[in-house]
Amino acid sequence: MFDQLKLRLSSSGTICGANPAIGNEAKPTIKQIYESRQNFGVNFGSLFVLEKYIYGDMFIENTDVELDAIRKCVKSKGLEWTRQKLENHWNRYCTDEDWEWLKNKGVQSIRIPIGYWMVDGGRFAQGTSFDSVKSVYKNAWTIFIEKYIKKAAQYHISILVDLHALENGANTGQHSGETFSEPGFWKDVKSIDHTCQLLQFLSSSIDKYDNISALQIVNEAPFDNEAKYQKKYYTRAINCIRQSNKSIPIVISDGWWPQQFADWALEKGGAKLGLIIDDHVYRCFSEDDKNKSADQIISDLENTVISGDAPQKADFIVGEYSCVLDGKTWEKTQGNRSEKVREFGNKEVELFQKRACAGYYFWCYKFQYGDGGEWGFRPMIDSGSIPTRNTEPKQPSDSEFKKYLHDFLKGHEDYWNSQNPNEQYEHWRYQDGFTTAWNDSLEFSKFDNSRIGRVNSWKAARRAQHVHNKGESRFLWEWEQGFDKALEVFQNL
Repeated sequence: MFDQLKLRLSSSGTICGANPAIGNEAKPTIKQIYESRQNFGVNFGSLFVLEKYIYGDMFIENTDVELDAIRKCVKSKGLEWTRQKLENHWNRYCTDEDWEWLKNKGVQSIRIPIGYWMVDGGRFAQGTSFDSVKSVYKNAWTIFIEKYIKKAAQYHISILVDLHALENGANTGQHSGETFSEPGFWKDVKSIDHTCQLLQFLSSSIDKYDNISALQIVNEAPFDNEAKYQKKYYTRAINCIRQSNKSIPIVISDGWWPQQFADWALEKGGAKLGLIIDDHVYRCFSEDDKNKSADQIISDLENTVISGDAPQKADFIVGEYSCVLDGKTWEKTQGNRSEKVREFGNKEVELFQKRACAGYYFWCYKFQYGDGGEWGFRPMIDSGSIPTRNTEPKQPSDSEFKKYLHDFLKGHEDYWNSQNPNEQYEHWRYQDGFTTAWNDSLEFSKFDNSRIGRVNSWKAARRAQHVHNKGESRFLWEWEQGFDKALEVFQNL
């Protein structure tokens, strides 16, 4: 009872801060790089949260969601047959050949959707809709750890642990594991209590693994002008996680409105919270997009993908995107379809690299039958619609660094001195910021040509160190300009 009272009190307006993205270390650790690099990633869709259109074998007797399918399988084939069938799927989804291919294409992270029912061998399914079938998941958590988290680490690939399906449904999609007429999770105190306990288990149990990029606490929260209940849950869940894990980045859904949650995150503490906001980019579902040609959709991306000042206020990922456009769009489009798909995918990635600096994850990796076409990662990579990433670091020399620093510092000094010759600027702060960002970029680059991704969090941590070591000043903006310029120059080399 006391524990539940603490959980409910933790939903008050104040949000616990996280540890800085980097402490006072001169160089980042491998764990810190995993948590803060920009990730070129892909989703392992229909692995631990089954979706019929991706892997359909378990969906017997015209079932459409995982709970119904597993119940039918247990009734028809027996519990042991069902468990073995699921475990074969989990164990065989990603082979050594798959891991090698992913590594060779520069993939850095896998987003793995999980359902509450499989966590810790089905422990959190007790008392829920999945209670009667929870024993078929008794080895799921072990397989997840051994076959995915530990295995990925061998290839320097991180795992984004995505609590995709919540008790009573955070949305009405079939990826919730059940059929819901409305998302019941947000107003159900018991379900939220249960989920916060689950998140505490998750955050503490995965903390021992270096290659965890983040923990996502919900997938695709519904759009809401006020988002009162989403913000209440986020506050509570974050505070619960921070009781056991102060460093793990926590991913929240943007509810299809990036600006709303960028503003909220900044209001609640900004980079100090260790938050990442997840935006999903699809251009094949809305009637508005269906009424556009491919050229119009591509042209509109600039103003519709995490636009405005949202990326400056918070760190973002694109947790899901694809190269799929609706048939109605193709009817309105002239020219070669493959070329348009390639143009579309490359434009998406170009924008994600600038605005979703913490990473972008294609939906999805593989299908039971066929290659998935424009939903499939491999064919989109093979066609050049999704550009691969070079894993070999091209590190600039010390002499190049000195030249860049000299040239940009001089330009900075000349400009501001001309603006106000009588001002006692602190241009040495620009040099300090530039040098800090450059050295950090070098360290990230040494690890498979990684780049700093959680820029807001990383910059805030290094800025705090600068203030601690060099003191407060009204010229801290000079440090920030130097830091930003070094990131820009290094990443454009």
